[in-house]
This record gives sequence, structure tokens and C-alpha cells, in this order.
Amino acid sequence: MSWVRRREIPLLIFAITFIIGCFGYYIEHPAMGKIYSTLFDWVLLMSNLALGTGLIAMTLYHGKKIAKREKGYEMSFVVFGALILMFVSCYASPASREYLYAKIYTPASIAILCFTGFSEISGLYRAFRVRSVEAFFLALAGFILLMHFAPVYGFFIPGVEKVASWLLDNPAMGASRGIVIGVAIGTIAIAIRVLLGYEKAYTG
Repeated sequence: MSWVRRREIPLLIFAITFIIGCFGYYIEHPAMGKIYSTLFDWVLLMSNLALGTGLIAMTLYHGKKIAKREKGYEMSFVVFGALILMFVSCYASPASREYLYAKIYTPASIAILCFTGFSEISGLYRAFRVRSVEAFFLALAGFILLMHFAPVYGFFIPGVEKVASWLLDNPAMGASRGIVIGVAIGTIAIAIRVLLGYEKAYTG
């Protein structure tokens, strides 16, 4: 087996970068700070290279789709047109770039979010169907929070805003912090497994 394909090489790279990242963040030393800064610059460089690779892959994919006249190839022309238009506007006219971003990209993004809202409403309907005690409390909390974000309910039902604020500041905040702590512990556990060589899925 070639040394390039050995699993120890990615593991060694991960271990070195992991140790440098940890020590560089917690230890204030000029030499360590310089190494940490250089490593961060390499991360930015690799991110840009990955972005360029994705751009090349997207170009090849849509180019092949247009060449073979596959189903939906017309939208590939839209992709190339939007790509060229934004690229030219970024360098030729910053004002036109701001116009395209504010008047075309942002409304299109909002429209896509509106379409996904229908599926979210369907999911909420299925989640709020009261079939158990837990579902009842979930529906009740959701209804109270809905009244909190719609101020008109505060006029008809005095005190509902205080109840909703208490739900947001206490049970919801505690649950969200617990989830964040659990995710952080899981991330640390996976990092330790990778560092010790037990997790080798990413090495192929």
C-alpha cells in the first residue's frame, strides 16, 4: 500500500492541527501565536480552494447537463447567467452588485423560505396533534408563545406575555443550554476518538 493512502497520514495531520489549535487558543506565547495564525491562514486558503473546487464541479455538472440536453437543462442556463452576472457586477460596478443582492437575491431567498413554510406548518400540525400528555403541554406552550409574538392576544388576554416570557427565559432557555452542552460534549468525545485513532471513517 502506498504511503499516500495510509490511514496514519490523515490521523497525524489531524492530531498536529488539533494540538496546535488547542494550545494556540489557550496559551499566550509569541511563537505559538505565530504558528496558530499561520495555521488559521492555511485553513482560510484551503476553504477558498474547496470553494473553487465546488465551483469547478458545478460548472462541469451543468455544462454536461446542457451538452446532453438532459431534463431541466434550461435551468442550467439560469445558473450560468446568474453566476456570470454576479461575478461581473462584483468587479465592474459595486452599486449594481448591491442592487442585485438587495432586489433579486434577498426577495428570492425570502420566497424560498415562504415555500418551506408550508412544509413547516404541516409538520407543526402533526406535532401539535394532542394524543398524549406530552403533546398537550407542547401544544399549550406553542400556543402561548404564538400569542406572545402576536401582540393582539395580549390585549384580549392580559398576562399572557408574562407567561410566554417566563417560558422563554426559564424552561426553553434551560433546555436549549442543555442541548448545546450535550452537543459540545459529543463533539469533544468524537474529537478524542479521532485523535486516539478509534474513529477512522474519515480516513477512507
